[in-house]
Amino acid sequence: SHLELVAEDLRLAQNHLSTITGEFTSDDLLGEIFSSFCIGK
Repeated sequence: SHLELVAEDLRLAQNHLSTITGEFTSDDLLGEIFSSFCIGK
């Protein structure tokens, strides 16, 4: 739907802005948490 596309655009924009500003995002946090786990093996 149109709202889902807008939400995805906003999420991508936030990711790009955090790359520029160096902010720590929730995706970064999840990556740190799960980087030490072997999931699915």
